[in-house]
Amino acid sequence: MYLYGASGHAKVIVDILKASGIEVDGMFDDDKSINELVSIPVFHNWNGESPIVVSIGNNETRRQIVQKLKCEFGTVIHPSAIVSPNATIGEGSVVMQGAIVQSDAAVGRHCILNTGASVDHECTIEDFVHISPQATLCGNVHIGEGAWIGAAAVVIPGVKIGKWAVIGAGSVVVDDIPDRVVAFGNPCRVRTDEEKNQKNYPNRIAIYGAGGLGREVAGGIQRINSAGRGNWEFVGFYDDNKEVGTPVSHYGKVMGGMDDLNSVNEPLAIAIAVGDPMTRKLILERITNENIYYPNLIAPSFRVLDPKTFIIGQGNIIQDSCSVTCNVTVGDFNVLNGSNVLGHDVELGNFNVLMPGVRLSGSVGVGECNLFGVDSVVLQRIKVGNNITLGAGSVLMTKPKNGNTYIGVPAKKFEY
Repeated sequence: MYLYGASGHAKVIVDILKASGIEVDGMFDDDKSINELVSIPVFHNWNGESPIVVSIGNNETRRQIVQKLKCEFGTVIHPSAIVSPNATIGEGSVVMQGAIVQSDAAVGRHCILNTGASVDHECTIEDFVHISPQATLCGNVHIGEGAWIGAAAVVIPGVKIGKWAVIGAGSVVVDDIPDRVVAFGNPCRVRTDEEKNQKNYPNRIAIYGAGGLGREVAGGIQRINSAGRGNWEFVGFYDDNKEVGTPVSHYGKVMGGMDDLNSVNEPLAIAIAVGDPMTRKLILERITNENIYYPNLIAPSFRVLDPKTFIIGQGNIIQDSCSVTCNVTVGDFNVLNGSNVLGHDVELGNFNVLMPGVRLSGSVGVGECNLFGVDSVVLQRIKVGNNITLGAGSVLMTKPKNGNTYIGVPAKKFEY
């Protein structure tokens, strides 16, 4: 087997082929500076070698390469994927770890069903589609050619997604989506500016906040791209407290403050990388530019036990080794800083910040603008309101009062 495209996406396909006992004889890539990837030689002149899999995540680029290759294409399915014997998978398609394809589903040519994607009964997926990690297609969904369904998105039964449409990560699609538009949110809505929708996927992204969390988010964007789960073009930082041109480690420079951000005249994704919950909310209120949108940035290591019952809003940052179980709802603009666990039936509101190691037990409800300290725990069925701080290592066992700080085991209100 040969691969065309020596990228992070190719690394994942190599792992799948190895797990299936299939040897990779070589790769091809137009970038002459790449001569090897994961100890596999990379060639720059294709002479008809086959079978071949086009290992490129971008749907349009994958289509262009397929059109110029006249050969036999391979199909790659990881052993851990569950594919019904009554389903069909087209040539050149890749079904990754933990994906599920149910009975009478039809997957077209050169598609990507990414890690943990779920395709239910009688779905139709046309050619060159990418179903991102943990996305869920319920029964009888139709996905048009070249469409891209973002990570953890949910499409309810019977919905049709148009050709070359892009559905933002974490969206919940309840109505049909036209061709060649960008749509996102819960419920999913099409961007109203026709000119923006007719552009290619607006993958330019910047970070508001040039501090430590901003650097972490920049590194997270790199990992998302390397894992083949995004195609972000990182352009830099915005911060009102730093001078224009200030370097932020090796990631980029400060391009301006809020006024500059509100003057951007083309689609731009923004991640709000500020750790204080209330400040995050105030920053969002100050962004008035209709060109700005807010994707979910989800680390490749994020685990969802039951994707069909997982609902997520927009603008969330989920860092490494976080997990949720079943019937979990995450609102908008939350930060999960790493190794966070959300138990069954948890409802997390908006603008909350969970420091590393936070555990929210089953049926916990959380409002807005709360800060949970490192390794803190909220026991089952506790309702946390708004503007509450829970100290590091604390265990919340009773319902707290809004606007207060709680510290200790068991956590008690702290009087300054």
